[in-house]
Order: sequence, then structure tokens, then C-alpha cells
Amino acid sequence: MFERRGILKASDWILIVSAAIVVLGWFVNNELNRRHEVAVRKMEHRIETLEEYISFYIGAQKTKSLDGFNDVQVSFYLYGYKDEIDLVESIAKTVTNDRNNPDWLRKMHELNLLVRNRLREELRLPKIVDNQRHN
Repeated sequence: MFERRGILKASDWILIVSAAIVVLGWFVNNELNRRHEVAVRKMEHRIETLEEYISFYIGAQKTKSLDGFNDVQVSFYLYGYKDEIDLVESIAKTVTNDRNNPDWLRKMHELNLLVRNRLREELRLPKIVDNQRHN
């Protein structure tokens, strides 16, 4: 493989370059797989957060209770987008200031529409147009 003079032949260079390409490819593939895995985990947690809110919203409509809202709030703080977090904070502030203020119901409906459409978007499903107005 190596000559006495220390000069490498073309076949030696081809071997070295091939090995370097394999090693570089391994590192690039590892990084891409890591990014993919992180993106998948992030999406799983995000979808779980959105599903939890929809379940909470349906339950809150039936029981007229905010039991479990704190758990939903924490999930949005961890995995929600800014506009979702702003709505959650607005709901919490409205309920804290005046529980009888009907504005929190409107905000919850607004958040429900946002979450439903985002969930469908992240699952690559078409948006649903809401023809009903919430009073």
C-alpha cells in the first residue's frame, strides 16, 4: 500500500478519500436522523396537547366546568404557539378576574377553532369551516 519513499499511489488516495466520504456520510446521516427524531417527538407532543385541549373543551361544554384547565395550560406553555399561549393566558386572566364574565367562553371557542384547524393542518387534513357563531 505505501511505498518506501512515502509517496502515495492513486489507488491509495482513492481508498483514503472513499473512507473519508463514508465517515462523513455516517456523521451527516446521524445528524439528519437525530433532527428527524426530534421533529417527530415534538410533533407527537404537540398533537397530544391539541387533542387534550379538544377533549377538555368538549368536557367543559358539557359540565360548564374548568376542571383540568391547569393541565391544559401547562401543555400549551410547553408545546403551544405564541397565539395559542396568549389565548390560554387571556382565558385564565378573564376567569381569575371575573368567573361570571361570559367572555372566557368566547375565547375558549376561539381557541378551540384555532386548535382544531392546527391539528388538522399538522395531520395534513383540510380545514373545516365553522359556520356557527359562539355567543
